[in-house]
Amino acid sequence: MRILIIEDEQSSADRLRRMLVDEHEIVGTCASNAEVKLFFANSGPEVDLILSDIQLGDGLSFESLKTVPEAIPVIFTTAFDHYAVQAFRFNSIDYLLKPIDSGELHAALGKVKPSAASTTDAIAQLLESVKSQTIRYRERFLIPHRGDEFLIIPVSDVSHIAICDGVVRLCTLEGKHHTLNMTLEEVESQLDPQRFMRVNRQFIISAAAVQKLSTYFLGKMRIHMTVAPNEDIIVSKDKVAAVKRWLDS
Repeated sequence: MRILIIEDEQSSADRLRRMLVDEHEIVGTCASNAEVKLFFANSGPEVDLILSDIQLGDGLSFESLKTVPEAIPVIFTTAFDHYAVQAFRFNSIDYLLKPIDSGELHAALGKVKPSAASTTDAIAQLLESVKSQTIRYRERFLIPHRGDEFLIIPVSDVSHIAICDGVVRLCTLEGKHHTLNMTLEEVESQLDPQRFMRVNRQFIISAAAVQKLSTYFLGKMRIHMTVAPNEDIIVSKDKVAAVKRWLDS
């Protein structure tokens, strides 16, 4: 099967490729909506199936997938909440929840069949379903403090969230740190992607808290935060363009 991967996290794209390459042909990898549109505008290689992340650096992948040839099936890879998953089920669109399991991936591929129905119509309906649900992102964190006390921290007060030695910690704009009883993946799926972005395996940052960017070795980029300007937040070469687009939007 000839598969196109749409994924803006290089490590995730590489992992999908490793799980697929022995039995399938990977015809390309796109990291943004712009790259998806360019791929099909240039009449690239034939595609039998698309594996697509939802949250890309330049928006939801639904927008570009509405423009692909109608007969190409799409399987989404997603960390979306259960409201969006309900929309997938309602519109009969396949999805895999991250982190993706190899067995589940190959089982999903085994169920793919050519369809007479329009995939693009289904995706357009899905987009409307998701929009109509008015997806609500997390607005605050309730964090245990002392004894039976809790702190309430609005997401507007968050500078960045990081994982170190398996512990996820939130840093506020005042430079205070708090431990979260969540995985970084759970935090990422609950935050508004217009305001927050996971820039590497360790950090989710707030656009409002970024002070500046600077070049780094081998085409990488360093992000300097207003609260912790000396924190080593390094963006891989493959994700630099997506981060810049996000900060420039």
